[in-house]
Amino acid sequence: MALLKERPHAPHMHMPHMPHVISEPELRPLDLGGLLARGAAAGIFAGMGFLLANMWFAVSQGMPGISPLYAMSTVFHASDIPVANPTEAILGLTVHIALSLGFGMGFALLLVPLLRSVPALVLGALVYGLALYVLNFQILGRTVFEFFTNLQGPNQLFEALVHPLIFGLLLVLFFLGRPLERSRRAEPQPRGHRDPRHHPGPVRHAEPARADGAITNATHPDAFVP
Repeated sequence: MALLKERPHAPHMHMPHMPHVISEPELRPLDLGGLLARGAAAGIFAGMGFLLANMWFAVSQGMPGISPLYAMSTVFHASDIPVANPTEAILGLTVHIALSLGFGMGFALLLVPLLRSVPALVLGALVYGLALYVLNFQILGRTVFEFFTNLQGPNQLFEALVHPLIFGLLLVLFFLGRPLERSRRAEPQPRGHRDPRHHPGPVRHAEPARADGAITNATHPDAFVP
């Protein structure tokens, strides 16, 4: 019998894992459907909070709690004076819900994709709410819906506060998960990091075969061959 010494196999060389130059969120298309759905839900929720705040303020000023709905019905008619009857209240509620949906979806499409952190999301919501006040009361209220700037109409200081602090901030609740999730995915992986999704387990190599078809034992460098 001859004693043959088998040369140990060289270790398999792996190239170091290089982090992606373009982060995963940049490669994914914008989810318009998801943003619109979140924006619609956020708009309804924030709009109801905004309406309740206006009702509370109306009662505190000695007016009926339903009077904000009368004021909102003037948007539909583009009239200068609201009419106090149940039909106008229902019409005002319908207009308010429709506007809340639109404003919520507008926030989701225009600002949310650009805001990458929670502080930025909060600041953007405050600016968005203040911009809605300027648009609705100071621009459209002076040109189309004149009741909004009438002395008998809504209180300007109160509206300037509730637009950003109530409507704006309530929108944030429906988008808190998106910036954090995006920032976690965008973090580069450390050098040499192996993603378990792409490397499910150790790489196995086939055992070398002898000329007679037998497989040698790679775990023992010294083997007796007959």
